[in-house]
Amino acid sequence: MRRLSCLVLVVCVVAFGFAGRAFAQSWSPNSYVPTPIYPWSGFYGGFHIGGTWGGTDAYTENGVAGDYWSSAPSGLVVGAQLGYNWLAGPLLFGIEGDLGDLGLAGGAATSLVSYSYDTYTNTDAGFYMSLRGRLGVVGDQWLLYFTGGWLGANTEVSIIGNCNSLICGSDSIVASKSEFNNGWTIGGGIEAALSNSWTWKVEYLYYDLGQSTISGRTSGGTPFTWKTETDGQLVRAGVNYRFGSGPSLFGGGY
Repeated sequence: MRRLSCLVLVVCVVAFGFAGRAFAQSWSPNSYVPTPIYPWSGFYGGFHIGGTWGGTDAYTENGVAGDYWSSAPSGLVVGAQLGYNWLAGPLLFGIEGDLGDLGLAGGAATSLVSYSYDTYTNTDAGFYMSLRGRLGVVGDQWLLYFTGGWLGANTEVSIIGNCNSLICGSDSIVASKSEFNNGWTIGGGIEAALSNSWTWKVEYLYYDLGQSTISGRTSGGTPFTWKTETDGQLVRAGVNYRFGSGPSLFGGGY
């Protein structure tokens, strides 16, 4: 998952480079850029639905050595978005915020046979919000864009473990932590016109919700500390309604 985040970052950097080149060419003295017909600038709002899948890495900082594993939670994403666009020649600059239910849920267990040790973790991420910038290239009735910024989600992580061996007897762990995790996201999508006021879009986002720490004592009084790291991807489709066109950044409004 960490390798994927690096790959997404590299792809987006390259794409932004091409967008910058297109912008520079649009302002060269000998170039002519036709004014887009579709009114992309201005306020818009809409709804989205899609799927998410991710990964939670869990490992202990004390206790049984080598106790490390990963789970693969997934779920259904639903929500709403609101944003504003500005046009500068063939380029679109925008800001977009959204909120909804991330729907990420799942868990996994580890078993260390040598210690007769069994522990598992559950991850649930529900309410989420994001605030992102957008940079795109417009055609007549379509928009190809890249987006990135802040994403946060209400996340609950649980650790449950039992150790039934001569080493630790019937010692057990039941612990959970619920918090709003602040992270980041990056991705891109395509948007196209359905009518003069409505558009549809398909979007991909990679997100990282950072790290959580769960500490406490086992039923036998032994202190423990687990750390978990959650990241994931989502693909969502949606529709937007345009409330009216606004001015371009450099004049020539629509």
